[in-house]
Amino acid sequence: MTDGTSWMRDRLEEPAVESVDLRIDLPHSARMYDFWLGGKTNFPPDRALGEAFEQAIPSIKVMARENRRFLGRAVRYLAGEAGIRQFLDIGTGIPTEGNTHEVAQATAPDSRVVYVDNDPIVLAHARALMDSTGSGRTAYLHADLMEPEKILADPTLARTLDLDQPVGLTLVAVLMLIADRDDPWAKARVLMDALAPGSYVAITHPGTDFNPTAMAAVVEAAAKGNMTLVPRTRDEVARFFGDWELVDPGVVPVMGWRPEGDVPADPSAAYYWSGVARKR
Repeated sequence: MTDGTSWMRDRLEEPAVESVDLRIDLPHSARMYDFWLGGKTNFPPDRALGEAFEQAIPSIKVMARENRRFLGRAVRYLAGEAGIRQFLDIGTGIPTEGNTHEVAQATAPDSRVVYVDNDPIVLAHARALMDSTGSGRTAYLHADLMEPEKILADPTLARTLDLDQPVGLTLVAVLMLIADRDDPWAKARVLMDALAPGSYVAITHPGTDFNPTAMAAVVEAAAKGNMTLVPRTRDEVARFFGDWELVDPGVVPVMGWRPEGDVPADPSAAYYWSGVARKR
């Protein structure tokens, strides 16, 4: 890993952005989240499928916001109480308020963050993620969780993060996009196994347990939009953490993970499981 004073030189060495097909004719999960969060970087197919999800789950926009709030709480915990200074954010999404590097560097200005997403629209917006504090650094990889080995082998990651030191890995609302046949547990494990002891992983995942009928409807809508979506049970989500030590309160509804302010009256109103765990 380079020293903190060379971050600008490294940034200039980033490969040039290639011309890519943005495929705005197909819905994409990152742009659907942008739509639910009230953003402007989404297109008719994203809005159409997003609205279909909302018909099945009228609270889907609230759920998107709660996922974002969890990310903020988890990163603040990691950068603060846990002392993490390196973050690997998988499934970054469209830049919006409260990006991982903004939250981490507000607590620890020297935090370094690598963002990973497979949506070319996110690639086009990557420069917005590069605004960092002088002692910290951000970088972006156009890569796919389906190929975790390529993420780990990318030279940009090695220039930004030191995997011999603890890392905070975030997998927020992304693992549900991998079908069981493609073994999302193994994909996550490749990344987790590469991290040093003292690292953490933060995960959210839609749960079938909350409202099976509504979840079946969004799965059907996703399939019609040529999108894979696999909600899972609490036990299936807990399996992602493996033998890592769960941080209190464990695997809980996303609104119930260390809420700030008043405890929500109904933590299960957002149909996502969540948790943070530490590698021993």
